[in-house]
Amino acid sequence: MKHIHRFLLLFALLSSSVAFGQITEDPEERRDQGQAPLKSQTPEGNPLPFKDRLRYGGGISALSFNPFSIGVSPVVAYQVTEHFVAGIGAGYTYTNWKNFYGGNLNQYSGRLFGMYEFIPNILPNLYAHVELDQRSFSTSGQLTVAGRTTGSSTATWLGATYSQPIGRLFAANLSFLYNVSYSVNSVNDQVLYGSSPFTIRILFF
Repeated sequence: MKHIHRFLLLFALLSSSVAFGQITEDPEERRDQGQAPLKSQTPEGNPLPFKDRLRYGGGISALSFNPFSIGVSPVVAYQVTEHFVAGIGAGYTYTNWKNFYGGNLNQYSGRLFGMYEFIPNILPNLYAHVELDQRSFSTSGQLTVAGRTTGSSTATWLGATYSQPIGRLFAANLSFLYNVSYSVNSVNDQVLYGSSPFTIRILFF
């Protein structure tokens, strides 16, 4: 009877090992078959672990020299399905206005976004893009904006992103977005989003 129990225990352990191996198998093996590597599952159709679906990256924005300005935008995204990506991002932009107005402008942002590849058989890597963006600014020195030293605004961006794959879970993403919440009468919107409700952005993740 003990031998039977040992055999069953050994069989259960081996079965668990095989199942774990299937889940964590590298989907890049599909390249050998002339197929694109899967993003959310193994070649056998099993879901990839959470950590193997995470995408990291970001970009540099608002780079100028007169006045000096530079921004950074880190991003963490998650491959929910083969065609849907959700993520979060943050941003910081520093602008030195000391030679013009005697101060600095600091902008901070946080965002949630979703990207859905809606016609992969016709236009692969083209995603519908929805994003909620919360931003604020603060000034230092003599610089004020319409008499204010702080301000904030929330934007809802709608548009499209073309994602050029560089690896299984990394790509160059070119986005064309429209801020449906934008108001030409809002000083905060003018400062934080510029003079137009449209934006073009490149991020790597």
